[in-house]
Amino acid sequence: MSDLNTLYKQQVLAHNKNPQNYGEPAHWTHHAEGLNAICGDQVHVYLTIEEDVIKAAHFAGDSCAISMASASMMTELVTGQSIFEALHLFAAFKQMMSDEGLAEAKEVLGPVACLVSVKKFPARIKSALLCWYTLNAAINGQPTATTE
Repeated sequence: MSDLNTLYKQQVLAHNKNPQNYGEPAHWTHHAEGLNAICGDQVHVYLTIEEDVIKAAHFAGDSCAISMASASMMTELVTGQSIFEALHLFAAFKQMMSDEGLAEAKEVLGPVACLVSVKKFPARIKSALLCWYTLNAAINGQPTATTE
């Protein structure tokens, strides 16, 4: 098994068992709800944005292990980032999950790049992407997001 696949399995299991930044915070400035109607994943992303910087990112919802792990890793990655940087991370993640590949994404996404292994299961790609689309919607003041 490749190192990337091993890291993927370890990260998904760890973040699913102990998700970081899980739960609706007491205070937030931006929020969006994401839904993947085909598999039933639902996620809420809550952001606290001050002076164009994501001071805190949280998520809640009911979703599969891949979706939960992706959201957990995403909130860790975007906390402390500027809006511009967070949108760049969203674009890099989308690129990584498409046919365009992994090259820049590995550098930009760091440990989150292990989720590229989801591409081996095409039906699960939308589960990994849902929280990212929801992050984008929250930043842009849109109430909902979908992977459809």
